[in-house]
Amino acid sequence: MRQLFFSLLLSGLACLAQSSSPVLLSAGNVNPFPLSVAPGQVLTLFVETGTIVVPVTPSDVSAVFSMGGTNQPMPVLQVGQAIPQVLAVTVQVPFGITVSCAPCATAIVIAESIAVSVNGTATTNVMVQAFQDQVHFLTSCDVIMAGPSARLPVNGGLPCTPIVTHANGTTVSALAPATAGEELVAYATGLGQTNPALTTGQPPAASSPTLTTFNIDFNYRVNALATEPGTVDSGNATPVFTGATEGYVGLYQINFIVPPPPPSLTPCVDFAAVTTAGIAVQSNLTVSVGSPFSFDGAGICVRPTVGSDNTE
Repeated sequence: MRQLFFSLLLSGLACLAQSSSPVLLSAGNVNPFPLSVAPGQVLTLFVETGTIVVPVTPSDVSAVFSMGGTNQPMPVLQVGQAIPQVLAVTVQVPFGITVSCAPCATAIVIAESIAVSVNGTATTNVMVQAFQDQVHFLTSCDVIMAGPSARLPVNGGLPCTPIVTHANGTTVSALAPATAGEELVAYATGLGQTNPALTTGQPPAASSPTLTTFNIDFNYRVNALATEPGTVDSGNATPVFTGATEGYVGLYQINFIVPPPPPSLTPCVDFAAVTTAGIAVQSNLTVSVGSPFSFDGAGICVRPTVGSDNTE
């Protein structure tokens, strides 16, 4: 996935001498390595190109996932230039990799790594650890690869808006908040294999449920961060559906029902407006989804119940 933290990239470049070979700087939201990945996960690798002339095309770039001495190709879905001399290479982790079992009585340790080649010159292999899932809620800053018949979710107004939509496909926002009892769809990556199984590099022809059962947590607090499901007193449940999204490579959806809000729920405001206390209420419900291996969340806006202290 692609979220460009330019300060991290620049700090990485400052530590590098000019090299004739490409260097793998970071991946997605992680800097530095090691990196945790999941089967089928789509992520963006940031590669410093050294003396290699840019721009390059996807045909000039390749990537491999090494496991136990065996290399599996990672499909290169998109290549862009993040900043001068740094490529943003979006790839998909193969579904056929072996994952570690963190909850097992005996931990499974597997030597795994990734490397990227630019114009035939490869980076040094970087160690990674594979788990059955690495949940990441999609935002408008991420890269998603659609098939020819896929419908793109509509972005919201805030920078890096979480892609959580109403039934009609419009994004939940301060101007279009969710209501209690409504079924919403959150889009995510890193939810692992499904049944029937997905094929690496190919958009699924139909939705299929994940093999992993994920928990969901609802936190009715203003601008709250994601929390591991089960650690907040607002309750713990399972989503209505978690599975692959038809027409997209590596994209999943999480369907859930908005729970009743508390009577004192503070309404969201348009991101351009600020409360008198100087705090913009960008979300009043944080939805978190996870498993024993990973979790992530998204802050959304819910309309206060009619007749509550904050409604007319």
